[in-house]
Amino acid sequence: MDEHQQDANSALMELDKGLRTHKVGEQCEAIVRFPSLFARFPFPILINSAFLKLADAFRTGNNFTRICIMRVAQQSTKHLDKILNIDEFMKRIYTVIHSNDPYARAITLRMLGSVACIIGEKKNAHHSIQQGLDSHDRVEQDAAIFATIQFASYSREFASSICNKISAMLQGLSTPLEIKLKLIPVMQHMHYTVQISTKARKILQDLLPSYPAQDFVLTTLNVLTQLALHSFIDIPSQVELLLQYLRCDPREAVKMDSLRNLNILAKSAPHLWTNQDSSALCKAFQLSTLSVSLKRGIIRVLCTLSESGYLVEISIEEGEPLLNLCRQCCYDLDVIQAALATKLLASVARHATRNKMPHHEDLCNEVLNAMEALLFILAPSSEKSKVDRRALKMILPSFRLVCAFSKSADVRLIKAMISLLVSTNDRISLPSETSQILLETIAGIASMSHSSSLLSNYSSKFLSLIKSLLKRELVGSEAETQQAVATLLCVLLFLSNQERGQSSQQNQLVDLVQLSCLNHWTVYRIARQASRMGQHRTAHQLFSYIFNSVASEHHYFWLEALASLSLAESTICAHYSGSKTTGKAENCTQLSKVIQHYHQAMTSLTAAVTPNHTLHFQCTYARLRCEMLQAHSQLVHACSLVRTCPPPAISSVTVNLESSSSDSPSTSSSILLTQMKACADWFLSVATGYSELHMTSFDSDPRTLININILQQSCSVMAQAIDVLVLSRSVGQRNVVLQNGGLENLPQSDDDDHYTKAVRKAFASVLLKLQDVLRTDNPAQPISHVQADCLMQCSSILLSVPHSYPRYFYQSLQTTNIKLAISPNQHASNEPVSVEINQQLALKVEGVIQHENTQSQDGAAASSYQDAESAVKEKFRNVAKIKLQMKKTKQGQSKMQNTKEVENDCDLEQIVEPHNDYFSSQFLVSFPVPGIYNINIDTSVKDSDGSWWKTGPQEVILVKSYDDVTRLQQQTNRANHNRH
Repeated sequence: MDEHQQDANSALMELDKGLRTHKVGEQCEAIVRFPSLFARFPFPILINSAFLKLADAFRTGNNFTRICIMRVAQQSTKHLDKILNIDEFMKRIYTVIHSNDPYARAITLRMLGSVACIIGEKKNAHHSIQQGLDSHDRVEQDAAIFATIQFASYSREFASSICNKISAMLQGLSTPLEIKLKLIPVMQHMHYTVQISTKARKILQDLLPSYPAQDFVLTTLNVLTQLALHSFIDIPSQVELLLQYLRCDPREAVKMDSLRNLNILAKSAPHLWTNQDSSALCKAFQLSTLSVSLKRGIIRVLCTLSESGYLVEISIEEGEPLLNLCRQCCYDLDVIQAALATKLLASVARHATRNKMPHHEDLCNEVLNAMEALLFILAPSSEKSKVDRRALKMILPSFRLVCAFSKSADVRLIKAMISLLVSTNDRISLPSETSQILLETIAGIASMSHSSSLLSNYSSKFLSLIKSLLKRELVGSEAETQQAVATLLCVLLFLSNQERGQSSQQNQLVDLVQLSCLNHWTVYRIARQASRMGQHRTAHQLFSYIFNSVASEHHYFWLEALASLSLAESTICAHYSGSKTTGKAENCTQLSKVIQHYHQAMTSLTAAVTPNHTLHFQCTYARLRCEMLQAHSQLVHACSLVRTCPPPAISSVTVNLESSSSDSPSTSSSILLTQMKACADWFLSVATGYSELHMTSFDSDPRTLININILQQSCSVMAQAIDVLVLSRSVGQRNVVLQNGGLENLPQSDDDDHYTKAVRKAFASVLLKLQDVLRTDNPAQPISHVQADCLMQCSSILLSVPHSYPRYFYQSLQTTNIKLAISPNQHASNEPVSVEINQQLALKVEGVIQHENTQSQDGAAASSYQDAESAVKEKFRNVAKIKLQMKKTKQGQSKMQNTKEVENDCDLEQIVEPHNDYFSSQFLVSFPVPGIYNINIDTSVKDSDGSWWKTGPQEVILVKSYDDVTRLQQQTNRANHNRH
């Protein structure tokens, strides 16, 4: 049977069978399969049983199988705390420590060290380790040192008790130098108390002059640094010590290690550095004995300090050593050193700009000059020189840093980079790694720029570059680079046309792509980026070009849905773009077409669902967007009713006359109010749907959440506009709108993308329209064409912004799944768990959090226009707490008449914290009334920021409650009746 199709019990039984065999090869094969078993079934019952079986095999096996079991324990560290019978597990392993074989004792000591996280406080283990340190067998002594390091890292009591012995061994003359070198790392864990930490630091500092050998000095400095990181009060003295070795020790390895430790301290505790420390680094740079690599290391340490914001406390006035060092090295012959110095100067200029220092503009100009000089030197030669390419990759991220605080830097740097791509002299080859990273940098700068027309003058150049790139058909690695560069160029062309919408250049682009050698995956990426950047007509043409070329039926429906969505959005853009005004009938017609396309897309999305790809977010997102457009269409119909209302001069009289009659039909104005109320409720309902979608999108990237919030805000804006103009025509609420805006503003950010800026601008336009109408409108007068036209204009303003589909709609960069195991569980699909009414059910819920980071190569570069970090290495959010909600519901009615059900445990809730991605909880549930009950367990998570997310899963268990006394009484009555 395939191991992925096995359940936990059968898999464990099969491995146990392998452990019991007399063949060593089969035993080892079974042992090495245990880590994969733990990964598939990480629950305590199985792990406890498995480790007990491994402990038995450790006790009875040979040394080779013991080594294999030790490796399993080392690979399964996160599962060790799930061992329930720790004493029994320890007992079976510990019996080997009394063996006459020193190798068996050594393996046992290493095994004890590998599981120190669960047996750190065991006294017998502490005693065995101390005995092992005194052993005359070198293998056993090495194993004892390993166990000492592990136990000291987990047990405060052991570290306190072993400190004196380790100190005596380090200071004793009888201890071999090799053993002393291995014992030194133990001292980095002596940080639990100030007294022990001070004693350990003094011992290590005394070792430095006593043992000046290079290995001793390197190991001791590293341990002192780690010890200082645990006790922050020692960091200043450790920085001073490292600077002393940097200046005075003649060995380059010691100097490099000192710089590495200084970099660690600068990253972990920059606030504890002083101005004298940074000045000492700058002075050390001037030493003539330093090699090039050491000078690079010094600048790296200064860069680490500057990135932390610490330079606010350091003097960066004219003539200071830091500025002099930057200016000295920015144009150095060593390009790596020049790149590092330019990066450092950019950080200095940023701090000077933030503090509004007098010379900050001059510093910005110096940085730009140095960047341009390096760019023109490194870019043409980076394809032939790996050093130049490395320096170029080092300096390009600083371009975005400078553009963030200098207004004119983006235009200047983009012009320089584009000139390298299009110039005839020293032109960079397009299908190359250099052109790819340059295009990525241009896209990143353009996406964060405050000017939306930054690239508008370069659209023709981008199109010509695309034409020249697609002329040749390349193979191998060049073909892959060609596909990536083509995608980036198309993204830049879309960026340059965002203000103008669909242009003739994009029509040429579609023809070029369809006739080119680009594979369909690249075409899909280009179409996806067009959809994310509001170029929906181009996206529709490209999706329609490739959706017939896939082999899978689900992929076909997915691409067909994307083509329909793009067609719908392109229809909206074509209708609402420009300054032309359209009538209500035309708006209704176009919105009806758009809604029809959305319904077709949702049907295709439903057909594209697979068990591995549920497309829940995509279907919900498309449905809410369709409902929002339906609400706008309903608003247009409601505004058309104003034409059927009486003129304003007689409308009040008509309303009074009709209201005086008790049986008069509803007036047209009351119908209008009803329709407007329905529109406002519809918009609020869609806004609530977007809020729920936000809560279920735990794995989405931050910009996707901003996109959802924008759409939710858009619906709230329209609902509030209807309420202010039509439903509640009160003076107080109008004054709020006139004075404070009355509309919630989205939190502004410096790195907003084009879509966010456009929607925020549309919100401002809607607010101005409302304020203009409310200033001249009299609340005492009935509703007129003025309010209806204002609502129509507000709707048109919001719909005129080209919609941008978020990244999570196409691509998930992380996946978080929660796997639940509930006991007792149902043995069969329709067989409930039986419980007697006078008993309570102990329901145990266990769960495992499974993470998966998706590092895709298709969208990292092309999506850098919106995402500051193209390759996401860390999770967007982590699970901090788990909320388990248990709800009990009874099926049908009970036949028992004299029993009252206790309802205090119908809804129970518990919040647990996961440990090593595992959590467990228990519910005690009573069933006083016989019948069938549904036990629903819902899961939600809380991230590290304190926000709750509805992630699921949901589990349902059937429980059958019965009355055993009644059943026995009925059996007795039947038996008596049969006897008579």
